[in-house]
Amino acid sequence: MNHFIIVAIGEDKPGIVAKVTEILFKNGFNIEDSSMTRLNNEFTIMLIVKGDKSLEHLKQEFSQLEKEGLTIIIKEVSEVVINKPRKKLPIFNIAVYGSDKPGIVYKVSKLLADKGINISDLRTEKVNSLYIMFIESEFPEEVDILEFNREIEKLKQELDVDIEIENVETAEL
Repeated sequence: MNHFIIVAIGEDKPGIVAKVTEILFKNGFNIEDSSMTRLNNEFTIMLIVKGDKSLEHLKQEFSQLEKEGLTIIIKEVSEVVINKPRKKLPIFNIAVYGSDKPGIVYKVSKLLADKGINISDLRTEKVNSLYIMFIESEFPEEVDILEFNREIEKLKQELDVDIEIENVETAEL
Protein backbone atom coordinates (compact mmCIF):
# COMPACT_ATOMS: atom_id res chain seq x y z
CA MET A 1 0.00 0.00 0.00
CA ASN A 2 1.11 3.55 -0.74
CA HIS A 3 0.54 6.53 1.49
CA PHE A 4 0.20 10.10 0.24
CA ILE A 5 -0.46 13.50 1.70
CA ILE A 6 -2.76 15.52 -0.51
CA VAL A 7 -3.31 19.26 -0.13
CA ALA A 8 -6.07 20.96 -2.10
CA ILE A 9 -6.57 24.73 -1.97
CA GLY A 10 -9.16 26.83 -3.74
CA GLU A 11 -11.69 29.60 -3.43
CA ASP A 12 -14.39 28.39 -1.07
CA LYS A 13 -17.55 27.09 -2.70
CA PRO A 14 -19.82 24.09 -2.24
CA GLY A 15 -18.52 20.83 -3.67
CA ILE A 16 -14.77 20.97 -3.09
CA VAL A 17 -14.75 18.15 -0.53
CA ALA A 18 -17.07 16.03 -2.69
CA LYS A 19 -14.89 16.44 -5.79
CA VAL A 20 -11.65 15.57 -4.00
CA THR A 21 -13.07 12.60 -2.13
CA GLU A 22 -14.88 11.30 -5.22
CA ILE A 23 -11.51 10.89 -6.97
CA LEU A 24 -10.13 9.08 -3.95
CA PHE A 25 -13.18 6.81 -3.64
CA LYS A 26 -13.19 5.89 -7.34
CA ASN A 27 -9.49 4.98 -7.12
CA GLY A 28 -9.84 2.84 -3.99
CA PHE A 29 -8.10 5.19 -1.57
CA ASN A 30 -8.95 5.30 2.12
CA ILE A 31 -8.69 8.60 4.04
CA GLU A 32 -6.65 7.90 7.18
CA ASP A 33 -6.26 11.42 8.58
CA SER A 34 -7.68 14.77 7.53
CA SER A 35 -8.02 18.44 8.29
CA MET A 36 -10.24 20.74 6.28
CA THR A 37 -10.97 24.38 6.93
CA ARG A 38 -11.84 27.71 5.37
CA LEU A 39 -9.30 30.50 5.83
CA ASN A 40 -10.88 33.79 4.84
CA ASN A 41 -12.39 32.86 1.43
CA GLU A 42 -9.99 30.03 0.65
CA PHE A 43 -10.80 26.40 1.51
CA THR A 44 -7.95 24.05 2.34
CA ILE A 45 -8.00 20.27 2.54
CA MET A 46 -5.13 18.20 3.95
CA LEU A 47 -5.43 14.43 3.78
CA ILE A 48 -3.34 11.36 4.47
CA VAL A 49 -4.62 8.62 2.19
CA LYS A 50 -3.72 4.97 1.57
CA GLY A 51 -4.18 3.00 -1.62
CA ASP A 52 -2.62 0.86 -4.34
CA LYS A 53 -2.25 3.50 -7.08
CA SER A 54 0.99 5.35 -7.86
CA LEU A 55 1.90 8.99 -7.36
CA GLU A 56 1.79 9.57 -11.11
CA HIS A 57 -1.69 8.04 -11.33
CA LEU A 58 -2.97 10.28 -8.51
CA LYS A 59 -1.49 13.39 -10.12
CA GLN A 60 -3.22 12.49 -13.39
CA GLU A 61 -6.55 11.93 -11.62
CA PHE A 62 -6.36 15.32 -9.86
CA SER A 63 -5.26 17.26 -12.96
CA GLN A 64 -8.90 17.98 -13.87
CA LEU A 65 -9.45 19.73 -10.52
CA GLU A 66 -6.39 21.89 -11.18
CA LYS A 67 -7.99 22.97 -14.48
CA GLU A 68 -11.07 23.95 -12.44
CA GLY A 69 -8.96 26.27 -10.25
CA LEU A 70 -7.82 24.13 -7.33
CA THR A 71 -4.16 24.00 -6.39
CA ILE A 72 -3.23 20.38 -5.70
CA ILE A 73 -0.07 19.17 -3.97
CA ILE A 74 0.54 15.42 -3.64
CA LYS A 75 3.50 13.94 -1.80
CA GLU A 76 4.26 10.28 -1.20
CA VAL A 77 4.83 9.47 2.48
CA SER A 78 7.21 6.62 3.30
CA GLU A 79 6.25 3.61 5.40
CA VAL A 80 8.98 4.64 7.86
CA VAL A 81 7.25 7.97 8.49
CA ILE A 82 3.75 6.46 8.59
CA ASN A 83 4.76 3.73 11.05
CA LYS A 84 7.04 5.86 13.22
CA PRO A 85 5.83 5.45 16.81
CA ARG A 86 4.77 8.63 18.56
CA LYS A 87 5.56 9.07 22.22
CA LYS A 88 2.48 9.87 24.27
CA LEU A 89 3.14 13.31 25.80
CA PRO A 90 1.04 15.56 28.02
CA ILE A 91 -1.25 17.77 25.92
CA PHE A 92 -1.76 21.44 26.73
CA ASN A 93 -4.08 23.90 25.01
CA ILE A 94 -2.75 27.43 24.77
CA ALA A 95 -5.08 30.34 23.99
CA VAL A 96 -3.73 33.78 23.11
CA TYR A 97 -5.99 36.86 22.94
CA GLY A 98 -4.98 40.41 22.19
CA SER A 99 -4.95 43.28 19.78
CA ASP A 100 -3.61 42.30 16.39
CA LYS A 101 0.03 43.06 15.69
CA PRO A 102 2.88 41.41 13.78
CA GLY A 103 4.92 38.82 15.67
CA ILE A 104 2.38 37.13 17.96
CA VAL A 105 2.56 33.73 16.24
CA TYR A 106 6.33 33.95 15.86
CA LYS A 107 7.10 34.88 19.46
CA VAL A 108 4.75 32.32 21.03
CA SER A 109 5.86 29.52 18.68
CA LYS A 110 9.53 30.46 19.23
CA LEU A 111 9.13 30.11 22.99
CA LEU A 112 7.48 26.72 22.52
CA ALA A 113 10.21 25.57 20.12
CA ASP A 114 12.96 26.71 22.50
CA LYS A 115 11.38 24.50 25.19
CA GLY A 116 11.10 21.50 22.84
CA ILE A 117 7.30 21.77 22.90
CA ASN A 118 5.69 20.43 19.74
CA ILE A 119 2.73 22.22 18.14
CA SER A 120 0.24 19.61 16.90
CA ASP A 121 -2.44 22.11 15.87
CA LEU A 122 -2.54 25.89 15.57
CA ARG A 123 -5.44 28.08 14.53
CA THR A 124 -5.70 31.83 14.39
CA GLU A 125 -8.55 34.18 13.75
CA LYS A 126 -8.91 37.92 13.59
CA VAL A 127 -12.20 39.42 14.73
CA ASN A 128 -12.07 43.16 14.04
CA SER A 129 -8.92 44.23 15.92
CA LEU A 130 -8.93 41.20 18.27
CA TYR A 131 -6.43 38.48 17.41
CA ILE A 132 -7.12 34.98 18.72
CA MET A 133 -4.75 32.01 18.54
CA PHE A 134 -5.41 28.47 19.75
CA ILE A 135 -2.55 25.99 20.00
CA GLU A 136 -2.65 22.31 20.86
CA SER A 137 0.80 21.37 22.06
CA GLU A 138 2.72 18.34 23.31
CA PHE A 139 4.94 19.02 26.31
CA PRO A 140 8.00 16.83 26.88
CA GLU A 141 8.20 15.44 30.41
CA GLU A 142 11.34 17.50 31.14
CA VAL A 143 9.65 20.90 30.68
CA ASP A 144 9.69 22.81 33.97
CA ILE A 145 6.10 24.07 34.06
CA LEU A 146 6.85 26.77 36.68
CA GLU A 147 9.71 28.19 34.62
CA PHE A 148 7.58 27.96 31.47
CA ASN A 149 4.77 29.88 33.19
CA ARG A 150 7.25 32.62 34.22
CA GLU A 151 8.39 32.96 30.61
CA ILE A 152 4.76 33.08 29.44
CA GLU A 153 4.12 35.92 31.90
CA LYS A 154 7.06 37.88 30.41
CA LEU A 155 5.74 37.22 26.90
CA LYS A 156 2.27 38.42 27.90
CA GLN A 157 3.78 41.71 29.04
CA GLU A 158 5.97 42.06 25.95
CA LEU A 159 3.12 41.35 23.50
CA ASP A 160 0.37 42.96 25.61
CA VAL A 161 -1.84 39.87 25.21
CA ASP A 162 -3.57 37.34 27.45
CA ILE A 163 -2.27 33.78 27.32
CA GLU A 164 -4.11 30.90 28.98
CA ILE A 165 -2.69 27.39 29.31
CA GLU A 166 -4.77 24.34 30.13
CA ASN A 167 -3.67 20.74 30.65
CA VAL A 168 -5.86 18.42 28.60
CA GLU A 169 -6.79 15.00 29.87
CA THR A 170 -6.68 12.63 26.91
CA ALA A 171 -8.51 9.39 26.49
CA GLU A 172 -6.89 6.31 24.99
CA LEU A 173 -8.62 5.12 21.82
